Amino acid sequence: WPEIVKKSSKIVSFVDLCGHEKYIKTTVLGMTGSMPDYAMVVVGSNMGVLRMTKEHIGIALALKLPLFFVVTKVDLCPENVLKETLKTISKILKSPQVRKIPVLIKNAGDYLSAAKKFAFGDENRIVPIFLVSNVSGQGMDLLREFLNVLPNTKGAGEATEKPFLAHIDDDFHVTGVGTIAAGTVTQGTVKPNSTLLLGPNSTGNLRMSRFAQSNPRE
Repeated sequence: WPEIVKKSSKIVSFVDLCGHEKYIKTTVLGMTGSMPDYAMVVVGSNMGVLRMTKEHIGIALALKLPLFFVVTKVDLCPENVLKETLKTISKILKSPQVRKIPVLIKNAGDYLSAAKKFAFGDENRIVPIFLVSNVSGQGMDLLREFLNVLPNTKGAGEATEKPFLAHIDDDFHVTGVGTIAAGTVTQGTVKPNSTLLLGPNSTGNLRMSRFAQSNPRE
């Protein structure tokens, strides 16, 4: 892995989240705790847009995450079913509650234009739609190239210069160690044995705490 990172011009991380309604809380936690740059909504072309697909779109919109769709299994989907799936996606995106512009990606010019507009954040209304097949490879080159040119929306370079801030997502107890806090670093850097402010607690106050992680984290 270190060698791959060293030779790569860009690293793209995916957070695979649950699609079943039984695990909606896990999906919400993943979308809020991992702080993704984008939301990739995967839709089976032969299955169409399900109720939970709409829920996931709503969560991404609430978090103001730029959206793009990947419609899979186009190699085995009848043409009329695929057209109906795309029609449903477009209808949802064009609805008054969403007010987005669906764009079917057919060539490099399409995804380059969409990627540039993603950099404008809330002002961007474009939602790219990719048609892919893992069996035939259809559309996979366009999707890979699109991911390669997507800008980093979080501005990681600037964030490291700011004071350290992390949001605690969970905590657990380890015998012989004590309470362990797990969270997401949103800005700054921290070193072992640094003294941090932890809180606010139920009274709205902060308390001093020593960071005992064995390795520095950014």
